[in-house]
Amino acid sequence: MEADIQALDDELQRNPFDQFMDFHVIAADKQLTVLEFQNKGTKWDNPNGTLYGGVLYSMSASAMETACAVYGKAVLTLDLSMNFLRPAFSNTVIRAETRVIHNGHTTMVALCDLYDNNDRYLAHGKGTFFVTGPYAFGGGEEHDR
Repeated sequence: MEADIQALDDELQRNPFDQFMDFHVIAADKQLTVLEFQNKGTKWDNPNGTLYGGVLYSMSASAMETACAVYGKAVLTLDLSMNFLRPAFSNTVIRAETRVIHNGHTTMVALCDLYDNNDRYLAHGKGTFFVTGPYAFGGGEEHDR
């Protein structure tokens, strides 16, 4: 069952950081949730001329939290780790593909793989999340996805 992508993207945009970074939900169901980031220009480059790793880290966190929302659960991050495999460059599209591998009552675990628009595997993330309750879209109505 595919989630309401527009509703998930609207929720993502409610977070000032995700809105500032211009992350967007482009696909979402219980098998795979995908976020996208247009890395335009060199705004997010580190001194080495590659994308700052914190962008990939935060995109991974946002993607995994969104994947938990697809399951209808609100979460807080307990632990998040990243393996950076290749550098990302300016003027590329970054894609975060996320899967929930544990959907427990009190914790969830998700994996996130990040790629560029040339399908170069950039980074791998794993996050553990504490379930605080049902996810309420817009801070109101609860949804079970």
